[in-house]
Parts: sequence; structure tokens; C-alpha cells
Amino acid sequence: MTLPALRKDRRVCIIQPVMKQYRLPFFNALERSLAVHDVGLTVVYGTPWASEARRGDNVTLPAPLGHEVKNWYPLNKLLIQPVLRPWLSADLVVVEQANKQVLNYLLLGLRALGLKRLAFWGHGRDMQSSPSSLGERFKRAYLKQVDWWFAYTAGARDYVAAQGFDATRITTVENAVDTRAMREELTSITDAERASALRELHWDSHARIGVYCGSLYSNKRVDSLVEMSDDIHAAVPAFRLLVVGGGPEEGRLHEMAAQRPWVQMVGPKFGREKAVLLSLAELWLNPGLVGLGVLDAFCAALPVLTQQMTVHSPEMDYIAHDGNGYLLPDSRRIYADTVIDLLRDDQRLSRLREGAGESAHRYSIETMTRNFSAGVLACLSRS
Repeated sequence: MTLPALRKDRRVCIIQPVMKQYRLPFFNALERSLAVHDVGLTVVYGTPWASEARRGDNVTLPAPLGHEVKNWYPLNKLLIQPVLRPWLSADLVVVEQANKQVLNYLLLGLRALGLKRLAFWGHGRDMQSSPSSLGERFKRAYLKQVDWWFAYTAGARDYVAAQGFDATRITTVENAVDTRAMREELTSITDAERASALRELHWDSHARIGVYCGSLYSNKRVDSLVEMSDDIHAAVPAFRLLVVGGGPEEGRLHEMAAQRPWVQMVGPKFGREKAVLLSLAELWLNPGLVGLGVLDAFCAALPVLTQQMTVHSPEMDYIAHDGNGYLLPDSRRIYADTVIDLLRDDQRLSRLREGAGESAHRYSIETMTRNFSAGVLACLSRS
């Protein structure tokens, strides 16, 4: 699509509650992409509150691209970001659609008066909440009161369109992390590094490893996975379960793993350490909530096996059943049997691993940047 020529020196302001480490490559790439079209970018973000800070993944986005403000979080229910100048001078303001963000209501009011062009970026709904809840009904009530939508995934796009928002004003972002960096890390891992990692795990080279990598909390169902490993190991004695990550369930899971020699928990790992461990595996086992972690799985060419749940994050859309993984019924028996069948069928497992590897190239920062940039330009070109 050919867009009308834009007025030079237009500006876009994206407002984020906090700055996540995984967002840095995207915002830097988006700044470069928009600059080619004489569109400037400012990203406003706030300081993390106590519970957010404990996650340990908040960073600083240097000025002039980044603009940090002091967040206020009264009653742990509302988020107040005292910022004026960056969005006041912007031709387009992009915010997360979140009921708790007080600034959104001011921007919605200015947009209703024709004084500000506004876009939402997100899911369109909280997939961990009931659609009939008061919060979700309220969110649907103002979902259409913006000029543009940047939907995380195709599923989010379809949901927003189904609520009556003009589909021609929705950009499917294909939310991603820096998969290229992870792919390069994985490609460079040596046989010696893999052998050393296996020795540290006390496993031999014949181990058939399934990995869980992510936060350890109840919606992830890692306890269920550990229990299912009993049946998988009984049917395929070479099977090993590797659990990478930390969180509230970590203590209980350590107790469960201690009774099972074929299960190893190694805590949170990052960078090359994580890449080495992922390179040992053949399957990504995630019976509970699925999120952006699927992209790490695809980078390592690991098929993702999960179960049908109402609480999945939008990135579940990236799982193509029988293409790069499986979306299975909510049944421990079916899940365990599927893992067993795959470990016994090298040809099918190889096909799924190939599909997972191909998906890592589709869902990337580069693709996300192209999509988002095109959406910004299309929005700014609208009368």
C-alpha cells in the first residue's frame, strides 16, 4: 500500500508502565525505522513499584529516546504517570489499554475533543480474567474510542475487530523478543559445552531431554508436568525433565524433583547459560500458561507442547498444531502419551522441530518493527 506523503518532523510518543529488558531492541529498532520517514519517537516509561521491581528485568532506556518518570501506584490498583510534555507535543500517542492507567482517561478525553490522536497497544482483553467480570466489561466499553489499534497477535486483532473496531485500522504487531540474538547464541554452542552441561546434570549423552523454561507459578502447571514425568520416564527410560526458572512454586517443586532422579531443577538461567541448556533438549514442555517463552523454544528448534486453557497469553497464537508443536486437550494422560509417542517417532519429532525453527524467523524483532512502523505511518496518514 502506498501511503500519502507525511508532513516532516512528526512525532510519536509510546507510553509504557515500566521498561522491560526485552523491549530495548524493539524500541531502538523502531526509532531507526521511523526516522527514515522523518518521524521522531519518544518512549515514556515509569519507575517500577515494589512487586514489579522484584522481577529483576526492568532497565533504563537512555535519553533522548527514553523518558523516565516517577510512577505512583496508589492502593496497588491505579497507576499514575506524571508526564506531560512528551505526549502533549506528539502527533500520535500509543498507550497500553489497561483500566488501571489513569493517564489513559485524560488522553481518551482529549481524543474525544479532537485534540489528540490516540492508539491502543495490547491484547484487547485480559486473558487471565473472566469476560463477564466488571473490569473486562469496562474495557470492552471503551475499546473502540481510539484512532488505531496495535494488536499483539492475529488472535488479538480478531478479537478487537469482533468488538466492532474498523479492521482497516488494526495493525497486527506479532509481538516478539530478540530471536536473532538467541539464534546466534545457540548456533555458536560447541559439543564440549554440551558435554560439560550434561556432566553437571549427571546425565549421559543418551538422555532424551524435555525442558520447561520460565517462571514457576501455579498457572504454569509445572507440578503437573513433574508428576506426568513419572509415566513418561516409565515408558521411555532415557527421558529426563529439565526445569529452568524460579518463582513462588520453586520450593515445592524442588521437593517433588528430589524424589525423581530423572528430574533436575537448575534455577533461573540467562544468556549463554540458558542457550546451552536449551540446546540439550528435544521438546519444550509447558502444560500450563504459554507466553513469550515460546519464542525461545522456536529459537532452539523445540516443539512446544501445551494444553487448552482459558488463561493463555496471546502468544499462544504462535503455536501451529502439528506444525511447530501441539495444543492438546486438558488431560494429563493425553499430554504424557503425546510426549511418549514423539520420543518414539523420530521422523515426526524431526518434522516438528523443523517447523519450530522456521517459526523463530517469522516472529522476530525485525518483523515486529516493520509491522509497528507501517501501522504508525498508516495512522499518521489518515485524515
